[in-house]
Amino acid sequence: MAKILINLKDWIDFLESRVGIDLYVYGGNGELFVNQLPQLTDLEHIGKNDKQTLNDVKRVLTLLQKRLLTQIDIYIIHGEDCSGLAVWYLMRVGILKSDTTANGLYEKTKHHAVPLDQVQAGDYLFDGTDDNKWHVGYAVSDKYAVEAQNHDVGVTKTVIKDRPWKYATRPDWYEKEKPVLTRELKLTDPYMKGEDVKEAQLLLIEKGYNPGKTDGIFGKNTEIASKNFKHDNGLNDKTGTIGKKTAEKLGFIWEG
Repeated sequence: MAKILINLKDWIDFLESRVGIDLYVYGGNGELFVNQLPQLTDLEHIGKNDKQTLNDVKRVLTLLQKRLLTQIDIYIIHGEDCSGLAVWYLMRVGILKSDTTANGLYEKTKHHAVPLDQVQAGDYLFDGTDDNKWHVGYAVSDKYAVEAQNHDVGVTKTVIKDRPWKYATRPDWYEKEKPVLTRELKLTDPYMKGEDVKEAQLLLIEKGYNPGKTDGIFGKNTEIASKNFKHDNGLNDKTGTIGKKTAEKLGFIWEG
């Protein structure tokens, strides 16, 4: 079975769409808040003497009131905790099959730890200890993250360096972004050089064609590999030139 991958831009757009709208509800995984309200305000379920939970409910309802006063439709407000923000999305696309915690998300992504000064969009950020991660946020750039922060602010966008993150990981479930090609690549004298040539060489290798060294130089071996690729894919112009049709077939986005 093929591994499920998600589009990084779609994930970031989802996170951004919840900022300033959703509420922090402990144990929530993005359910509509109107459907969470009955249990949230059930005193028998909570216990009249559970002052901490009663105070948390009061804080959530105070933020709800603020949201409604800004003309936000109650039927677009969802409730989730820090891990629930990701669980909601990841279960919807099929990456997760069941609920998990911040620590659970860390366990699923810890194989690719990232230094905090190298965080980029798509990375997960964690607060906690080596043994237990109790809070998670999600980088939407190298400077900002989205998180279900607490009952008072709900889902919010924060400056990464201003928050107490101690760990960062990079999930392996993002689709590889397609490289962009802005010029034709072909055999010339002197040889064409550049990162785009190297990317073409790597794509040829991925497709099963050997361009020789992946050195970013469009030499005779790269031309032969390109010719063979074009022949096998019905692009028979008898040259090794990588133009629009060949580029797109290889996996480039053409912007030439």
